[in-house]
Amino acid sequence: MEYKHGGDVFGYSRKASCPVQQIYDFSANINPLGPSPAAIKAIQDNLDLIRHYPDPSCSELRSALSGYLEVSPENMIFGNGASELIYLIAHALKFKTALVAAPTFIEYGEAINCAGGEVKEIMLQEQNDFALPAARVIKALPGSDVIFICNPNNPTGRVENRSIIKSIIEHANNNGVYTVVDEAFIDFTESGKQLSVMPLLNKYPRLLVLYSLTKFFGIPGLRLGALLGPAEIVRQLEAGKDPWNVNILAQIAGKAALTDFDYMDETIELVHREREFLYRSISRIPGLKAYPGNANYLLVKILKEGMTSTQLVTFSARKGVLVRDCSNFSGLNNCFIRVAVRTRKENVILIGALTEAMKGD
Repeated sequence: MEYKHGGDVFGYSRKASCPVQQIYDFSANINPLGPSPAAIKAIQDNLDLIRHYPDPSCSELRSALSGYLEVSPENMIFGNGASELIYLIAHALKFKTALVAAPTFIEYGEAINCAGGEVKEIMLQEQNDFALPAARVIKALPGSDVIFICNPNNPTGRVENRSIIKSIIEHANNNGVYTVVDEAFIDFTESGKQLSVMPLLNKYPRLLVLYSLTKFFGIPGLRLGALLGPAEIVRQLEAGKDPWNVNILAQIAGKAALTDFDYMDETIELVHREREFLYRSISRIPGLKAYPGNANYLLVKILKEGMTSTQLVTFSARKGVLVRDCSNFSGLNNCFIRVAVRTRKENVILIGALTEAMKGD
């Protein structure tokens, strides 16, 4: 089966006969600090609980996330990663037509298609730095059942102000269209609270917000995401999901991570500093263009004639450096890659691999 995403370190490890620990993975957008120390300790202290089934209602995690996000507990449902919830939305709410602004996260369209629906795309324009065109989106809303908005957008890294997204939510709500805003990477931004549309949940009954604990808290191997929305929709989704979809260690780790404020502050500071370093460094490499980003990754365009994203990805992989080939994103082509922001030591290694690749060494 073809793997559509980044982060396949185990596949590369098998292919290259290289230990996972020796791979520099810039293809997956995960906290460069690794898991929250509080989460690690909580797992170690509670390993014996794996003899029990997990709490199907995620009660303790629900209470912790409710306080952290300031959203009522009855307005949230948990998933084995946010991706599971995207597919659950598509199947349980039976959306026939979905609107997406491409390029964006692949799984919105995949989920709708898998549920038998149709996807309409509005193409983001490179010359406008892939900005979300609110007027065009609003004009395209009639005839749709749902619109998916990723903020910050993946793979472009661009973040939109709450006011722009609010205008779309309002028009969608007034036209009977649901809005799903995916805020999986919003914690990596310096002003996530001001950007998030979660404060609008009580005002718009057709607004759903996706939240990920996997990426910011560095636990992709545990898989943990949440969906915030009206209580009646949450109940409908609860009825359609597997009863034990969130394992007990994910629940324990998530609850603990939400208390680790020093780790959160250190993450935001590191990502901001290293994102700027990566942006400047990549921009100096002849044949590459980095786009400004607001999350923990950057979109990069290959300007060198005759060099494709597949070639660049293959070259860097030989150096043990994995980057994301963006050629399978609708709206992009084989001239784009995406790189995650990691530690300075790792980022220097990435820059070296990209520089060598563009020289053709």
